[in-house]
Amino acid sequence: MGNGQLERRVPSLQPRTLSLPAINWDVTKGEAPPELLQAGVELAYFLVSDRSAAIQILTRALDKLRVGSRRELKRLYWRDKHAQRPIRRISRNDVDMLQWLILCETEQEERAEERTGTISPAAMTMHYIKYLVQITTSLSSFYVNVGISRLLHSYSTSEAQRIYERLTSTFLGADEYRRAKSALMDRISQRFAGLVKMTRVDHGELRFETSENQEQFAEVLADSLRAFTPWSMRASCVQFAPANGSEIGPSFPFWGDKANQNEIELRSCHILIHPTCYSRLMQELAFELPEKRLALPRFQMPDKEYRDDNSHPPNPPVLSQEDINQIQRRLAVTDMRRRNIKARRVTIFIDGAEHSQVDLSKQSQLQIELEAGASLIEVRGDDERGELLLATHVISYARGTFDQSRATAALTSGKLKFEVTPVAASGQGTPRAIFSLVFHSRTHWMSAWLGWRDFARLQWPVSAYAIGLATALIGAGITGAIYSHKLKLLQGELQQAQRRLEQFSSMSAPAIISYRLSSDDRRVRGSGTEGIPEISLRLHSPVIRLQLALGPRQGESYKAELKTFNGDQTVLTQNVVRPVPDDSSRAVDVIIPTDLLTPDLYYTVYLHGFDRTDHFTFKVVR
Repeated sequence: MGNGQLERRVPSLQPRTLSLPAINWDVTKGEAPPELLQAGVELAYFLVSDRSAAIQILTRALDKLRVGSRRELKRLYWRDKHAQRPIRRISRNDVDMLQWLILCETEQEERAEERTGTISPAAMTMHYIKYLVQITTSLSSFYVNVGISRLLHSYSTSEAQRIYERLTSTFLGADEYRRAKSALMDRISQRFAGLVKMTRVDHGELRFETSENQEQFAEVLADSLRAFTPWSMRASCVQFAPANGSEIGPSFPFWGDKANQNEIELRSCHILIHPTCYSRLMQELAFELPEKRLALPRFQMPDKEYRDDNSHPPNPPVLSQEDINQIQRRLAVTDMRRRNIKARRVTIFIDGAEHSQVDLSKQSQLQIELEAGASLIEVRGDDERGELLLATHVISYARGTFDQSRATAALTSGKLKFEVTPVAASGQGTPRAIFSLVFHSRTHWMSAWLGWRDFARLQWPVSAYAIGLATALIGAGITGAIYSHKLKLLQGELQQAQRRLEQFSSMSAPAIISYRLSSDDRRVRGSGTEGIPEISLRLHSPVIRLQLALGPRQGESYKAELKTFNGDQTVLTQNVVRPVPDDSSRAVDVIIPTDLLTPDLYYTVYLHGFDRTDHFTFKVVR
């Protein structure tokens, strides 16, 4: 192949982007500052080299950021109280989140370009670097280190260990590094399916087949890594410049006692991604310089000559005031549409792919089993103008597996509650999680309250104190009535369930479908790869019997509670259940009327004993 193939439109970023000052911007406190919009459009243009497409990508990323779910603040509190524990994940501010969303948003254009078959190896290399930074920064600096040191470069496992230990004083075993590398390679193989090839090198290690002439991509690599370095830490380079101009000395790590754990995590990512900082760190460790250890993959592409007509593309676009106004108008229009939409049916997308639809007027909750690698969940609806983004939820990870998180998002018709609950993988299985979406519609009395509030604002000859007192009394009365009504409904449902249990206890054994379940702990510790068991409602049995296997030396009386998977709703309670012998061991029988179960949802039986509680999770299918 000719040298011209390397000239395929890979623009260099201008100094104004690389020297982007730290911007403390909160999406909830107003419009994005012009310098942030300029940085965003330059980053998008760096990846797609089209001015119009770059502005559209920036606008889509801003829109997704504006409707992001609001997470609980428990994580940051945990970090402050347990500063010595290993860092679990990065908590990014809105500036870095916008940068990450731009990286995600360009994938649609990148894949379309790759399908044409005319993209150059240099541009493919840039896509590869971008994707690697995108997926590792959504995890932690540990994964960033593995991606940069073990995949972009050919440093060994022991060298990657020394790099991370020098940066964070965190000491992890070699197996953790190997598992992280394997997980990253799996995701890259899926993203670039048919374009990269795995091969075995020394000692049977799996690596991507590399290009013969690595030096030809050195400039592309350096420009790309500078572009993808977290914006919030761009000014960190000056904090570890050599004091004497020749040696790094004791400047690593450069953070002091006042730095919090999240700041250390972000700065570690900066050092690992920024090519100058990474090179200085390698010098300090006396490792071979990064440009001598490049390990960029060779892409399986047609053997073509690429003309260099566009080897020097125009400078990145400068946003005019009219461009900025146009972006703000587009965002304002979508905001207005979201305020007016009466969404009753929504569609769930995972990483841009449609997964399922929910009719909110008939179904108030949805559960989805997630596989490792999922990063962004979107909730979309439709109005008279077409599809509309309603909410987004970023999935987070903790040390290679899903991180439990809760968040909420407001809709015009109610509130969406998100929860990600990890499911322990059996053996060395792939980490999984259950994503739960619960919709709480706005109650009818809210409209009455809004009407009363407007009435109270009128200039009636009534004292403000009387209005306030009347408002409080009405609110208390409504709340009490609703609580009393819900309590009566709950009591009625429990009584009906108990009567059904008494009725079904006299049924003959063949009329009841039985399922034997092992506890979640025993199922995970097993040598197999058994997943969460499924219970089918197709057999039309009025009840099912769950045979819950007991471990050795357990008690003689138990309390069983059937709850939804996330534990926010109790479906059925049986206070006194006793073990019964079967062919192999003891088990507890729990009888459940099938009309209490909803298809496509996960449930967990909490079996409370004298000194422990076992959990038995299953999924109901149609």
